[in-house]
Amino acid sequence: MKRRSLITLLVALALILSVGAPALAEDTIKIGGIGVLSGDYGKYGIAVREGVDLYVKQINAAGGVLGKPVEVLWEDTQADAATAISVFYRLKGQGIVAVIGGVLSGESIALGQVTFEENPPFPQISASASHPDVTAGRSNVFRTCFLDPFQAKSIAQYMFNEGVKKAAVMYDNANDYSKGLYDNFVEKCAELGVEIVAEASAAYGEKDFKTQLTTIQAAGPEAVFLPYYGAEAALILAQANEIGLNVRFFGADGIADIVTAIADKNLLTNISYTDHFSTEAESEMAVNFVKAFQEEYGRLPDISSSATGYDAAMVLCSAIQAAGSTDSDAIVAALKATDITAVSGKITFDGNNNPIKSTFLNSFNAQGEKVFITQVDP
Repeated sequence: MKRRSLITLLVALALILSVGAPALAEDTIKIGGIGVLSGDYGKYGIAVREGVDLYVKQINAAGGVLGKPVEVLWEDTQADAATAISVFYRLKGQGIVAVIGGVLSGESIALGQVTFEENPPFPQISASASHPDVTAGRSNVFRTCFLDPFQAKSIAQYMFNEGVKKAAVMYDNANDYSKGLYDNFVEKCAELGVEIVAEASAAYGEKDFKTQLTTIQAAGPEAVFLPYYGAEAALILAQANEIGLNVRFFGADGIADIVTAIADKNLLTNISYTDHFSTEAESEMAVNFVKAFQEEYGRLPDISSSATGYDAAMVLCSAIQAAGSTDSDAIVAALKATDITAVSGKITFDGNNNPIKSTFLNSFNAQGEKVFITQVDP
């Protein structure tokens, strides 16, 4: 009788310890950082990582979350959706409780599908994926950047307000980001009565855009919309100048890093673009962020994904703290209830987990320095 009782007790104790061991051993709150960190688009993922890491460093210095330090485990997707999925499962095996990522829209859409299919759905927040499909129908996926439709329509509205009556569009028809911006820009122009006199496309990797630009030039637009990233946009501006296409150019947030890619900085004075943040923003939080970023990295946060990355980390850590646990359902519920003032403005979420926030319209001076134009509120 005593022997059996002892065995029963030992078995019960072993079960308790086996269940409790992971929680006892887990002295940090692990978050997965998933996104492109290398190659042509790596600069955007690095910008997100820098913003996230800066916030995590600050929150850890202030005592962490739920009394524990936060650790972000970063994985490079190399801009590949399949890789984003595989690294998610690898990180999940390492004990992460949520994901910040992806960076690009394509990888984020794929990642969102698998996090949503987890039981329960796994908390995910992106700092930079702006395609509508990233969060659509996915209760667990959030973002701190505005959507492509909003910025595309903001650009069209600004052009209209500036007196543009005829516009052209040049875009990458194989890229979700570029195609989404194109679709919504054209739709808003039709609503406003801005005539689209020419449309041209050039896929990622092309270096010679003169054929498309010559077609656009012949149509006589007053402005050209370029939903490209900075490297491609730099080539387009330079080649437009070579053929004498002297019109105003407009772009979206992907233009933000164009400065280092273009030799003739004077060409930058002719382009305006929407962005998620301006280093000239005057709120106390924005000013403190810019100062801290400069101290940490020795430069300004010129790619706005640094600011939205910082905000993504803030929103997620605040949600975990508010949830009082690392339970997936509790974190998702707390994310939905977010109502905080962040670096890029006040953030709450709509029914599709998209942030209700402002956008910033910027340009450049002849030295390649960013110039804040105006803020467009939702």
